[in-house]
Amino acid sequence: MLDLEKTAEFLRNDAVDAAFIQKDENCRYISGFTGSDSYLFLTETENYLLTDSRYTEQAKEEAKGFTVVECAGRLAETVASLAEKHHAQKIGIEPVLTYRMYLAFHEAMPKAVFSFCEADRLRQIKSEEEIAKIAEACRISDEGFRRIVSLIQRGKTEAELRTALECAMMEAGSEGKSFDTIVASGWRSAYPHGTATDKRIEEGDLITFDFGAIYQGYHSDITRTVAVGAITERQRFLYDSVLECVLHIEGLLKAGERACDIDQKAREFLKTKELDQYFTHALGHSVGLEIHETPVLAPRDKTVLAAGMIETIEPGVYLPGIGGVRIEDTAAIQANGISILTKFPKEFLCV
Repeated sequence: MLDLEKTAEFLRNDAVDAAFIQKDENCRYISGFTGSDSYLFLTETENYLLTDSRYTEQAKEEAKGFTVVECAGRLAETVASLAEKHHAQKIGIEPVLTYRMYLAFHEAMPKAVFSFCEADRLRQIKSEEEIAKIAEACRISDEGFRRIVSLIQRGKTEAELRTALECAMMEAGSEGKSFDTIVASGWRSAYPHGTATDKRIEEGDLITFDFGAIYQGYHSDITRTVAVGAITERQRFLYDSVLECVLHIEGLLKAGERACDIDQKAREFLKTKELDQYFTHALGHSVGLEIHETPVLAPRDKTVLAAGMIETIEPGVYLPGIGGVRIEDTAAIQANGISILTKFPKEFLCV
């Protein structure tokens, strides 16, 4: 939760007089309010939570230090009134603002100047409390997977395994699934985002399981690849190479490294195995109140990693017609290394 001092610093950094925040995740992080369909208007001297009668009492209870304003059907007019009250001429808005809302704001505040502000960056460095919640989400996803390993058998469908895994995570304490669970087997494991189908598991399949749990709003993200029965030497080579890559990167990752450099080191490692051309996505991303946050371990992101950031490490190789392997951990960045939050073993697993 931001106090007025931190709010003023945020506004100064973005060179705006006030900021309008609409993303649910940012509203929750900044104010502590866990509802939806609500907005924040931040100024240097007073912070406001704008909502309707469904959430008024909840907002007053959760958003300590915020003035709660009912604005059902009059959002633009309410923001204009607050902007006038605080003499706010330059107003920060998030990139997710809809064009319709922008037009309404422009009509209600014709003299105001709007500029983008990146409230997401406020969430990049996690507090100890946040890391503990992400760690609990990871524990839940670990436990969910542990409970369904015995169900991974020939003849089962990908969809059946997906449903079992999601139910197991819910039974272990998850508030829901972090994203559409990926279960991709055999030739379909060459699809990096192969969501589950009615395809049946066969002898010699590699199966990619990519899944996550939610605890008190915070997400986990983990991928494990499982072999069914006898697999080929080529398939085992793919698995061992990706596992070595994960372990190599986890040994290098720490505060002070640039996100893009870590991604490059993974590609360089896979090049020694002549597999770099089959690694087709970013190495990882941050996780928190959203499943995909910044910074991203990718060629375009030059962010210097800092202690308290959360990153996934998820190299993968995907060979059309053969299959693919991805292994992923969620980790907390520390000064001299990382703390791996996903604990389910990464070693080769054959069922």
